[in-house]
Amino acid sequence: MKLLRLLCLVMTLTVSHAYADSAPDQPAHYQPTNTILILGAVPQEIPPFVAAMKDAVKKDLWGIPYWQGHIDGKPAVVAITGIGKTSTAMTSTLFVTQFKPRLVLMSGTGARINQSLRTGDVIVATVMHEHDYGSLTHDGMVYRPFNGPDDGKEIKNAFSPSPVLLRDAEKAIATYKGPEVTANGSTYHVKARLGVISSSDLFGVTQQRIDYLRNDLHTDIMEMESAPLGHTLQILGVPYIVVRGGSNVAQETPNNDYLRLGPIAAKQAALFSLHLISYL
Repeated sequence: MKLLRLLCLVMTLTVSHAYADSAPDQPAHYQPTNTILILGAVPQEIPPFVAAMKDAVKKDLWGIPYWQGHIDGKPAVVAITGIGKTSTAMTSTLFVTQFKPRLVLMSGTGARINQSLRTGDVIVATVMHEHDYGSLTHDGMVYRPFNGPDDGKEIKNAFSPSPVLLRDAEKAIATYKGPEVTANGSTYHVKARLGVISSSDLFGVTQQRIDYLRNDLHTDIMEMESAPLGHTLQILGVPYIVVRGGSNVAQETPNNDYLRLGPIAAKQAALFSLHLISYL
């Protein structure tokens, strides 16, 4: 038992602090178009992007609807991935293959793990973890690297955008004047900053898992798509950046709070993302 606890600690430290190799600055396996691929997980996360398109045309790809046009004068494709790991990997791979974008931008919502975040505050991910990959023991999660498709080559469970895109995000954050919102009985101006996002196929989680995400993985926002996107695109050699607005406080049964606060968070993530696009 002592050995198992030690292994848990070692693997936790490895996941928390050994960041993966960053995604590339340029696509590794194709000549990119000038297109930016913009993805949201659910319908409420994309309307501001479609509204910002000057010449939006709705189409479909293998039965998946998308909008194509220009945002800030740049060619853009906007689509909904669907919720969770499988939908994210499937949709992102399909649209990357079809449109060969120069980068992928994911925008959406997530539950607040960091207690200093307010509804609508925005996190741009510097690193993302899949927090449900490993062995769940009585002493907590035991993590190990992923085995990838390249003859089982190990991949660290930590996914980071390229330093170039993160520098662009820092510039956007420095010039962003967050809108005023009212939520949970308070009125304030939204703030944006860099941070950590953890993902899984879990919508609600126990307080034990919340404590772990906060104290060991140093998570700001928890959701279901960002790390799978990073995992997929780093294997495929595609640049990406992830923006998340905090919605409800993370909890076991978030349904009502998410339905109430999710639209606020989705809009704020999209508004910052539109500001960010001018720097990309």
